Order: sequence, then structure tokens, then C-alpha cells
Amino acid sequence: MTLNKRYLRNVKENLSFYVAAAVLTVVALLLFYLFYIAGTGIKSYGDQFFIDNKLEDATFTTYVEIPDNEITNIEKKYNVTFEKEHYVNINEDGYKVRVFKRNKKIDLYEVIDGNDISNDDEIVISKGYAESEHVSIGDRLTIKGKEYKVTGYFLRPDYLYMLENADDSYKNITSFFLAYMTDSAYDALETNSCQYKVVYSDDSDVTQFRKDMNEQYKIDSYLAKDNNQRITMVDDQAMMFLIMAFVFLFTLPLITVALIAIIIGRKIKQEQKMIGTLSALGYTKRQLMWHYSVLAMIPGLAGGIIVTIITKIIQQPYGEMSLADYEPMPVKFTLPIPIALIGIIIPTAIYMLEAAHKVSKLLKKDTVEMLNGNADGDSRTRHVLAGKKGKVRNKFALRSILANPGRTFVVFLGAFLGALMITVAFMFIDSINNVIDRGADSMGSFKYEYVLNRLKTDEVAGADELVIGKYEHDGSSFSLIGADTDVKYLNIDTEDGSRVDLSNGYYVTNVMAYAYKLEVGDEFTFVNPVTMEEKKVTISGIIMNDSQKLLVCSQNNARKLLVWDDGTYNGLLSEKKLDLGDEISKTVTSDDIREQMQTILTEMGAIIYSLAVIGAIICIAALYVSVNMLISENRHNISMLKVLGLKNREINRMIIDVNHIIIPFGIAVGMLTGYFMMVVVFRIYSGMEGVLYTPVITAQSIILTIVIVIACYAVSLLIVRRKADRVDMVESLKDNRE
Repeated sequence: MTLNKRYLRNVKENLSFYVAAAVLTVVALLLFYLFYIAGTGIKSYGDQFFIDNKLEDATFTTYVEIPDNEITNIEKKYNVTFEKEHYVNINEDGYKVRVFKRNKKIDLYEVIDGNDISNDDEIVISKGYAESEHVSIGDRLTIKGKEYKVTGYFLRPDYLYMLENADDSYKNITSFFLAYMTDSAYDALETNSCQYKVVYSDDSDVTQFRKDMNEQYKIDSYLAKDNNQRITMVDDQAMMFLIMAFVFLFTLPLITVALIAIIIGRKIKQEQKMIGTLSALGYTKRQLMWHYSVLAMIPGLAGGIIVTIITKIIQQPYGEMSLADYEPMPVKFTLPIPIALIGIIIPTAIYMLEAAHKVSKLLKKDTVEMLNGNADGDSRTRHVLAGKKGKVRNKFALRSILANPGRTFVVFLGAFLGALMITVAFMFIDSINNVIDRGADSMGSFKYEYVLNRLKTDEVAGADELVIGKYEHDGSSFSLIGADTDVKYLNIDTEDGSRVDLSNGYYVTNVMAYAYKLEVGDEFTFVNPVTMEEKKVTISGIIMNDSQKLLVCSQNNARKLLVWDDGTYNGLLSEKKLDLGDEISKTVTSDDIREQMQTILTEMGAIIYSLAVIGAIICIAALYVSVNMLISENRHNISMLKVLGLKNREINRMIIDVNHIIIPFGIAVGMLTGYFMMVVVFRIYSGMEGVLYTPVITAQSIILTIVIVIACYAVSLLIVRRKADRVDMVESLKDNRE
């Protein structure tokens, strides 16, 4: 068909539009693809790794050791898989190592690099530490005065997130690692601790099992896999990436595709004379709709194919960036073919439908009106401010905005998209920094927190005594803290800054109130994980603490709940390091907490800043196509103004600078939308993480967002103004002759 010869010519004439529209399609889908790949890759690998290596359902310790010959009886009686795990913690100069004796049934390890151990002088170690501290296969490490050759690196399912202590805030791979050696080499260490691993079957009576284990062997601690951050962080982080992916899917592509569809519709409106002519020459409605649908298909098809190719190229390195929080898992990140096809088909189909709809709408108009270029116009706005005093420039600007609401909306969307993306990136950084600054401070002014391995009654000078216990609510664990009302180092202030009276009632931290949906006056029911005994208290108030799920009360009330003797305690808070010998079970410092939070920001930095870069690209491309459309639609006016003797600078102020008033609204609405979008994301993530992420954006970030969007707008204006300068005065004469 002769009409088909227009395709190549049309693309050449409107190359900048097709390039910009394709770029917008690419960047709009790219974020969804990359976050989706990261989330699904981590989750699918973790789920399969847990199955292959027999992930536990719970770990517990007892005061009375369970005899080896009782294990088979326990498995049969309660229909569980049960295993005693032997391990030892060893402190060396510069590092701490936790050596395990190999399990046979639960939490098996998998060597992912090198070879497994075969001799007594060989070990395999966790890969995260090896990469962090540059320990190569073949190197030697000292454990209890003996050198061992590193033969390989391994992963195990309950340490994919490498926490030294189960309730640490963040991983430690710089000074702590795991190791395996032969059974005979382990026995030669002559030091040993044990804990118990259990996997329940569908018909296991979990409650009865726990009650009986406590009654017979006196459970010291019990940690279900759903409360073990070493395990849950795998799913939690994967879900966070998937949440972000679908947030971007329902914002960026949706808005971007709508923007491009509007522009396509307006470009077809510009072609109404051509459509009228072709219709008069005998081309059918179906032929014309298909012709313009094919033209509209080009940016969608090109953008979809390009973004798929780009994603395929960068999917593995970008996906590996998302593994920063974990042990180095050998995850293969890949874009599923159905998702890639959806990314190509949906934008393309929307562009084609918009083009077909616009052509169909025009063909319902009178052919003569189309030939005159008046088939889809609104003459009412042509006389706005007619006869009124005022500058011609201002009248022209107002008429341009009112007469072209679609075009005005497109410019608004350009600024909106850029501001939204850049706000999301900066807000993520500001909110994490806020957690770093406030997290440790909201816990209290202590420098050291000690959890003791025995109950004490004697006073320790310069320290606050605490009663510390563990409880569960709906399968989720939290800590019970008993303290005196005059406690110095623990924060017990409410949101209004008033200090609570611990002698009168029970108080929860705000992150716990958020996680369990608690309010003042609510009755709170929870379970002792050791005895399975149910307790109930009434919530008297909420303490401001963003980082810990705590139920805080007086020491006496805490002892009553735990059934401890009067005057006993098992925790200390101090400003100074205390010499407690072998009484320490765990030490937490406020500096460790800040350092762990800072590591989150450092390791996620590349992903976060990529959002800002992509936001800037979207901003420039979106504003360019929208302002470029303004030039295309005003070629006749620009030419006429040149005939009248106006200079390029004056013409630019009348035609192009009319958008200046729209940009501030686009920035404001974009930033507000970005803010509320991150509020939703942080609410979801706070519920999963047990840390309350308060949405924060600083004045500096607000100013920087505005500056970046305005700079993007300025860049797009510079590019477009050169096109306006090239409009010839003959344009208006040719148009009138037609």
C-alpha cells in the first residue's frame, strides 16, 4: 500500500519523539524488572536451599542435657525430627569462630566453593567472612593454637543472614565466622556446647512437645524459625524487593504509558489534515486506524525490546547487589519470559489502542473540518481575555494553557514523574539515616548492655540492673524488661517526653505497639516460650523506642511473670565496660547498633542512588517529549511571530516559557506522592522487620529534589529551543496557502 511508505518518513521526521518515548518506556519498566528479579531470585533460591538442607523449625537449649539414647524415643513419641547439635565458640586474636560438629538430619551445610573436609587439619568456613577478610582457599587459620587449612566455603540454612547473636540488629562478617572440621578434630578441641534442633511434622503436637521438654529437661531458651532473623531475613528482604517492584509497576509504567499515550493522541490530532485528505482519497476507517496504530506501536515495541535486552545484560550484577545483606549465595537472577512479554505487549497495546481511538474519533468529524484543522478544537478559549487590558504574552500563555489541557497535563506529568522518583531515593536515605541517628538513642543512654548467663542478686556499681525475659505473641517474640523507675540508662519516655512510672503498670515500645496493633488500655495476651503458660496484662502507656519490641514494667512485676525469686536479675546497662568474667552470655554496645545500621545504608547505596539517576533520566525524557510537543503544535504561531518581527528570545518567552507555571505544581504533587508512597512501603517493611522506620525527608533533600527537577527542565528547554529557532517564517505562509 502506498500509505506504508509514510512509516519510515514519519519516524525520521519525529525521531526525537520516538527516541524519548522509547527511553521513557525503558526506564519505567527497568525498575520493576530489576526489583522483581532480585526479589524472586532471592526467594526461590532461599526456599529451595531450605528444603535441600533440612531447615529447622526451632532451636532450643536446656539446663539438663538430653541423653543421646532418648532422641529416638522423642522422635517416635512426638512425630518430629530431632537432633542434638554440638558447637563451640572460640575467641582468637582478631576474630571469633563458631565451630560446629556436622549434623546428620537438620541444618546441613553445603560447600559452594572448593572441597569439603577430609583430614583433621582441614576446615571449611562461611563464605561471607572469607570474602570480607580475603581468606582464600588454601590459606591457614589458627583455632585454639592449631593451624587448619581452608579447603572450601559453605552456606547453611540457619545462617544465610550472618548474625553472631540471634537478636543482633545486623550481620557481622568482619570478625565472626562459622567453621566445620572432621568429627575427630572437633572432639580434640575438648570444649563443647550443645543445643537441640527440631523439625515438626503436620500432625506433631508442638505445644505438648514444648511443655514436656521443659518439664523433663528445663528449657533455657527456645527460638522458632519464624522469630530467627538469620532465617526470616531471607524472605523479608525478598518480599521488600517484591513490594518495591509492584509499587513501581503501579506507578511509573502506568503514569509513563499514560503520558506517552496522551502525546500520541495529540500528535494524531496534529495530523487531522492528513487524515482528512486520506479519507477523502478513499482510504477506509480500518486502514487509517491500523496505519496510525503501527506508528504508535513503534516506541512501545522498541522500548519493550530494549529494556528486555538491557535487563538481560545487567540482571546478574544488579541482582548480586541485592545480596549485600546475606551470605554470598550463588543465586542465578533471570527475567522470566512471561514477565518480559508482558513488558513488551502491554505498553505497545495501550499505545496502539490510543492511536486507533483517536483516529476513530477524528473520522466521526466532518471531513471539511479536518481539512481545515478544526475538527478537534475548542474555539471558546480563543477569545479568553479578548478586549481586556494586559500583556499579549500573558494572554497568549493563559489561552495556551486553557485551550490545551491535555498538553498542560503532559508537562505536569513530566515534572511529577521526576520529582516522585528522586523523592523516593532521597527519602529512603534520609529515613535510614534517621534510624541510625535515633535508633540507639531511643533505646537509652547506655554504652554497654550485658545479658548474664546466671541470676544475680548482688549490686554492681555504676550499672542499672534489669530483669530480662523472652515471650511470644502469635508466634512472634519480644523481650520483657523489668527495671526500676529511677533507671538511668534505659529510655522510658513517652512521645510527649514525660517519664513513665514503672511501678504502676505495663508499657510497650512504639515499634511493638505498631507490630501488634496495641493501644493504651488494651489487654495484651502472650505466652512463655519455655512453659507455654499464657499471661495477660493491661497496656498502661507507650514508650518511644523505634528499634526494640519491649514490654517494660517494674522488676517485681517482671519477676512475678517469670516466677523468679525476689532480688534476682540477669541484665545490666552501663556507660562503662564492666569486668564480669565468665558471667556474660551476650554483650551489645550502642556503637555496634549504629555501625550495623550504617552498613545497611552503605551496602544498599548503589541501588538507592540508581533510583535518583533513573528519576533524572525520566524527568529529562518526559519533559523533553512534552515541551517538544509544544513546539510541534505551535510551529505556525512561531513562524507567524517571526514574520511579525519578534526575536527568538521573545518568542521563547511567549511559546515555551508558558510551562514555567506548571512545573512547580508538578514538583509539589510528585514529592507528595513520593512521600506517601514511601510511607506505605515503610509501614509494610516495619511490620516485617520489627524496626519502626519513620518516613523522613530533610530540607536539604527537598531543596535538592527541586533543583534537580528544575535542572532537568532547563536541559529539556535548551534542547527544544534550538528546534524552535529553526522554524522558518515560510511555515505560516505555507499553512495559509493550504
